[in-house]
Amino acid sequence: MKILMCGYKLAGGLLQALLGLCVMTTLCKAAPVVNYSPATLNFSPAGPYSPPRDEAVGSTLAMATSGISISNLPSLLGIYGCTIRQTVTVVGTEVSSGVYPTGINGLGISFYFNSTLITNANNGLSIDTFFNTGSGPLPGINAHLVVAGQIAPGSVASSTSFVQINYKTGLLNPLLSCLGLNLAWNQTDNLTTGNITVSPVTCSVTTPSVSVTLPTVSTTSLSSLGQTNGDTRFNIGLSCQSGANVYVTLTDATTPGNTTSLLSLNPSSTAQGVKLRILKNDGNPVSFGPDSAAAGNTNQWLVGSSASTSNIPLIVQYYRNGDLTAGTVNAAATFTMSYQ
Repeated sequence: MKILMCGYKLAGGLLQALLGLCVMTTLCKAAPVVNYSPATLNFSPAGPYSPPRDEAVGSTLAMATSGISISNLPSLLGIYGCTIRQTVTVVGTEVSSGVYPTGINGLGISFYFNSTLITNANNGLSIDTFFNTGSGPLPGINAHLVVAGQIAPGSVASSTSFVQINYKTGLLNPLLSCLGLNLAWNQTDNLTTGNITVSPVTCSVTTPSVSVTLPTVSTTSLSSLGQTNGDTRFNIGLSCQSGANVYVTLTDATTPGNTTSLLSLNPSSTAQGVKLRILKNDGNPVSFGPDSAAAGNTNQWLVGSSASTSNIPLIVQYYRNGDLTAGTVNAAATFTMSYQ
C-alpha cells in the first residue's frame, strides 16, 4: 500500500485545512481502460467505391463512427472523481477546410470530434470529461470520405492511421485530480480506417482527334446575314462504364475565351464574313466554354447516361455573320469530357 498526504480546503472558512492520510491500495494503481466500438473506422456504405471521376467537390461518399468509452477508473474508499482529457490530432495538412488527404487523388477525409469538425485551426482539440463512476462514455470520432477534386484510382491500406487520440488526467477537477489515481497516467492511441479502394467511373474517347471536311459552297448560298449552309455530320466516339452522367464542353481553339455559338476562324483562313457553327443532334447550337471538366463549367452540357452513351453526334455548318468574301475556311475546337 502507498501513503499519500492530501490537502482539503472547505468552503465558508470553518476549517481552513485538514491534513489526512489518503490510502491508495494496489488495486487503485491499475490504469484506466479505453474502449473503442469499433476499433477501426469502417465506412458505410462499404467500398470499393466507384464515383464518377468528376463528382462534385464536397460530395460525401461514405461515413464511419467509432464510439469511445472508459472503464476501470479508480476510487478512494468507494468515492469516484476523475476528469479525463482527450486530445484529438489529425495527421496531415488539410487540402481544403476540414478535409485531409487520403493518398488517393481527389479523395479526402474529414474528422468530427464530439460533432466538431477538425481543421488546421483547431487541430489538437481537447475535451475534458468528468466521471463520478468507474466507467462511462467519452466523446467519439466520426469520419467522412469526401470528394476533394478529380478522382483517380487508388487504395488506402486498413493499417493507415489518420487520427491520434491522447488521454490523460485533467489538471483541474471538482475533487482531487483523480482520486486514488497515479497522476502520471497518459495514453495515446492511433485510430485506423478500413480498406479504402476507389475506381472512378469514366469513358474513354475512341476518336480523340476528329477531322471534318465541309463541302465547298458558293457565296450566293450565303446571301444574307445569319444564313447557313454546308451542314456536315460528325461524331465524337466514346466507350463508357455505367454509373455516371456524361457532360461535354467545346472550346474555341483560336479564341479560348469565346462563349458564343460561333467558332472563330484561324489565321490561315482567307474567307471573310463567315464563321462555323456546331449544332447538337437536336439542332440546337453549341455555345463554347473554357477547357475544364469541372461540374457546372460554362456552357457544359449533358450528353446522357454513361450506360447508354457511345457517341456524341454533332453537325457543323457555315454561318454568315458579315460582309462576305470568298476564300478558305479553317477552324478548330477542342472538347473536354466530364463524368458526374
